Amino acid sequence: MKTMVFAGNHKAFSGLRLAVALAKALADNGQDVLLGGYKGKIPGNAGLKTLEISPACKTKSLSALLQKEHVGRVVSVACLPACEAAQAAGLSYVYCEPEGFKEEKAVKNKKTLLKKAQKVVLVGNGSGALDKKLYGSNAVRVQNPAVWMEHGYGEKPACFKKENNILSIGKLTKSGGFDVLLKAWARLAPLHATWHLTISGDGTAKTSLKKFIEKSGLSASVELVPAAADCASLMRRADIYVQPSREAQEEDTLLDAMACKLPVAATAVGAAEKLIADGVNGKAVKPGDEDALFAALDELMVDWGKRVGLAVEAARMRERRPFEVFAAYFEAE
Repeated sequence: MKTMVFAGNHKAFSGLRLAVALAKALADNGQDVLLGGYKGKIPGNAGLKTLEISPACKTKSLSALLQKEHVGRVVSVACLPACEAAQAAGLSYVYCEPEGFKEEKAVKNKKTLLKKAQKVVLVGNGSGALDKKLYGSNAVRVQNPAVWMEHGYGEKPACFKKENNILSIGKLTKSGGFDVLLKAWARLAPLHATWHLTISGDGTAKTSLKKFIEKSGLSASVELVPAAADCASLMRRADIYVQPSREAQEEDTLLDAMACKLPVAATAVGAAEKLIADGVNGKAVKPGDEDALFAALDELMVDWGKRVGLAVEAARMRERRPFEVFAAYFEAE
């Protein structure tokens, strides 16, 4: 039986990270897997057969595509239209979304779709009872897994290389804190001439960040790239991961950076405050504090042994939040 794993994409949450990793895991376990998603969103090196559709694709058209591809069941990550198409095609489906997730556009029949799902998997850290009225009787909760992005590439973890690359991924808004990162970098760059900073993201602050880079003479040491669906390739080329946000951010990329044995420097807000023990598995700094961020990055850039030590401890997230536990909820029954 062929399984389509469909990745949803929203401003507040992208299902790509989990969908791609899940599709690979199911394929590794012998399932016939088709990775679906919206045009231009699926990474080209996923290593799986893919099916891209237009965001404007109607339920009837998607249902016909499922039948044409001989799909037997659908696993949808934050994409209710894929569940609607599966239902229209008479297929079983499993749905996954972050607990408390709200769509950009309200889906009137969401409750009905969830109740008819074979299973609803909610990604969250809560401990209370699930809202069965909303999610249905087949709902389960699982922690956000730490995805080991190096798996299958035959490469050493990124921090064991000495490529002198620092990576930061996030939304380029005021809350993202990238202005603080660039101010710190303007002081770091002259001290570390061989180091390079890559910022991946999109947002309302992108223009002002570009202007600061040019005005500060940082064009040679800073690369500002669009938000990437394939975060894995960026992380494989990095030696340090930094998260400078002023406010709580999604924990996905931070978790994955730690799982990839990357030493992290992050502001102690939201998930980072819970995930990072300062000086043990990363460096935690006060949000908006340019001096503290400068000091944390300077220490990591100078001390390779420190980077490796923090990274090894950070990688224990793979043991605490194993992806295998998450993937097991989606095995065909």
